[in-house]
Amino acid sequence: MGFISGVITGIVLAAGAAAWYLSRAGAGFRDAYHLEQRLGELGDEVERLTRDLGSTVSAQVAEMRGMNADTGNGHNGTGSVAGTLDPAAASAAEAASAAEAAAEIDATDEPASGTARGKSTTSSD
Repeated sequence: MGFISGVITGIVLAAGAAAWYLSRAGAGFRDAYHLEQRLGELGDEVERLTRDLGSTVSAQVAEMRGMNADTGNGHNGTGSVAGTLDPAAASAAEAASAAEAAAEIDATDEPASGTARGKSTTSSD
């Protein structure tokens, strides 16, 4: 039991001595390089930049809210959006989309050799 208590006492004394040495060495370093003063200046600069950034962001948000209120959610038209669409143009776009999809399906049905496959007997077409 004496050995273990001696080891524990030695560890505690070593840790205390190391803490004392580091505190003294740290004080010399802080005094030599004026560390607290520089950290204080850095903190003041960060605080100033944070305030500037906050005011800039607040101004931009207020500006965007004002633009949003003026233009009606970004749409400059005063009537309904559905009323401004052309039914003929919508039909033409749907037909073009359907033709493009059919061409894409046909392109994927052809094997790499370039010859078309025969129809499947299990197909309902």
